Amino acid sequence: MRNMMALGDGLHRIEQHSQDRLMLLSEDPETFGAGHFVLYPLHGSSPRFAIEEQYPPGVDWSDEDRVPVSWTWASEARLPQPDGSWPWVTLAEGQVASGDYETLLQITGGWADALCEFIAREEALTTAPVADDGVGRSGPGRTFLA
Repeated sequence: MRNMMALGDGLHRIEQHSQDRLMLLSEDPETFGAGHFVLYPLHGSSPRFAIEEQYPPGVDWSDEDRVPVSWTWASEARLPQPDGSWPWVTLAEGQVASGDYETLLQITGGWADALCEFIAREEALTTAPVADDGVGRSGPGRTFLA
């Protein structure tokens, strides 16, 4: 139980650290197919990081007294297919024992940091034309790739 609480607290810290770029949802993997804890970008639906509780044989997620023995995780993104569909595709995955929840938080935090960095770079892009006239610069002008 302590490990479950520590994992939940750590995931909430990761969400808070994301500076409103990520949201943590508690989901039902039977209904949504992702996991019990899922991080999504705040704006958009892909990629996602899903964590699913794993229980001993004979116990499932509906048991009120359930305690996970491990967690599986998956980094997923929606990728276009030739038939026009956009299914979730697993990019990386793994499993972590319950007592090793700190490793899971490190993996999740690394994913979140990388995605937040990407989102920040994307937010910094502008469609405004370059207004620099090159005055005071030596060497060739700026080049653009088509």
